Amino acid sequence: MDLEKYDTIVTEDVLSFSFTSVGPKGNIQKLVLYQHIEGPLYNLAFGDRNGELGTIDDLIITDNKDTDKILATVASTIFDFFAVHSGTIVLAQGSSHSRTRLYRRYLTIFFDYIDQEFILYGELKGKIERFQKGNDYKAFLITKK
Repeated sequence: MDLEKYDTIVTEDVLSFSFTSVGPKGNIQKLVLYQHIEGPLYNLAFGDRNGELGTIDDLIITDNKDTDKILATVASTIFDFFAVHSGTIVLAQGSSHSRTRLYRRYLTIFFDYIDQEFILYGELKGKIERFQKGNDYKAFLITKK
């Protein structure tokens, strides 16, 4: 799968990625962070870079007309993360129901590609199950096959 994506700058520990969204709203700095929760579990945090502190604003709606390219860029970081952090599980959840729905839509579209290298799960009504198209998941978990 060859989707257009932004070039990223990655930290040595492969836990932080930055890139610039380019569109009608200007150049907007984005961050993808893999935050260790416990054991093999990491949270995937993503959003606009908030000031010089390098924190993430995951509630802002930028609407820079490049959603496909941004989500392809975020997805590309997962390959780099798992290449260094094998045996881990990544948790991803939108900061709102509508964002989680957007992520589910993209996961559904690209599921056949994702399923070649990863195992994708969804959290539904407090239970974790293998991802199934059409379910209204609250969160997603992904691990390398």
